[in-house]
Amino acid sequence: MTSSYWLPLAVSILALAIAVLALLRTRALEFAPEVLAGDVILPRASRAAGDVKLLLPLQFTNAGHADGIVEWVALRLTIDGQAQRSVLLSPVAEVDMQRFLQAKRRLDPENTIEPFTSFALEGKRAVAKFVLFDVAERGRAEPLRLRPGRYAFELFVKSSATRQPKLERTFEHAIEQKQIEELANDTTVYLINYQITLPAARRELAAVEWLPGARRA
Repeated sequence: MTSSYWLPLAVSILALAIAVLALLRTRALEFAPEVLAGDVILPRASRAAGDVKLLLPLQFTNAGHADGIVEWVALRLTIDGQAQRSVLLSPVAEVDMQRFLQAKRRLDPENTIEPFTSFALEGKRAVAKFVLFDVAERGRAEPLRLRPGRYAFELFVKSSATRQPKLERTFEHAIEQKQIEELANDTTVYLINYQITLPAARRELAAVEWLPGARRA
């Protein structure tokens, strides 16, 4: 083949390489939030009206170099694949886990920080938050009641990096009648996803037992 063939091809490859490098550089410099999730805590319910709130340890990581804002999160819950009966839950508070543990794993005004608000996330940083979710539009929607079954969780995040909320994580847990009875008997129930780890969240509480000893990963 003549040089007249190879020259345009080489120029095209070089242009493509430059474009890819520019894209990678741009993405490295932008705000790129990610969320790691999978564990669910069902706090003691003896002082509640019998309805259930979900406490999720979440690790927010910024893979980019630019600072940004995590504006809100939301959780969609589907039981036994019944999508038409999915429940939307919104964050109602951030939980201070040290005080939560000191209160014997019971929610009270001393360990819940209300309301849950947007927060800044610096470049190449990670932060652990323990977020309490309750049924959205409480008062118009029925409270969450547990029954045995397969629970699918979808975690959505809206940040300053996107115009629309983004589905960040999906995971599942099976809830058995025994666990429902434990919760009714004023015992905190832990649903642990051993397929993932939450290093920042668990490291934050390394000196304190937040997972039951027999179930620690």
